[in-house]
Amino acid sequence: MKRMTILGIGHKAAGVIGLYLIIVFIVDRLFLTQFKITENAYPVLVKVGVMMGVVGFIINLLAAFQMLKAYKNDKLATRGLYAVFLNPMYTMQLLITLPGIMLLFNSWIVMTTLIAAVITVKMFVKEEEKYLEERFGSAYSEYRQKVLFKFL
Repeated sequence: MKRMTILGIGHKAAGVIGLYLIIVFIVDRLFLTQFKITENAYPVLVKVGVMMGVVGFIINLLAAFQMLKAYKNDKLATRGLYAVFLNPMYTMQLLITLPGIMLLFNSWIVMTTLIAAVITVKMFVKEEEKYLEERFGSAYSEYRQKVLFKFL
């Protein structure tokens, strides 16, 4: 079995999500006023969006360091954020980071990228989970049972 890269399925999901975002962004620009979330409260959206983006990025960075340490030692990441969330990097990106970034666009149609992102990650994450099960066997099965939150 070939070792999966440190990126897991992230690069595959990002490609699909990025393409979807480009398409809805073009549609949004073509119909500029049709999908606007707010006219007057945009500064609030910016503040909330930036805050969510920064918090999400920091949490993702913490999870990435935990993953990198485990990956370098050819171990399963099960501590820290990985003890709380199954797939914490994908989970935090979908629940905090991406929604924050999407708010900056001030567009309902751009916000649908979140739905596309959840569907895409759910599809691709099965490949990563199959790999982890083959690589780590019962240790991965036990980890999946013990982890507190299983968003994906």
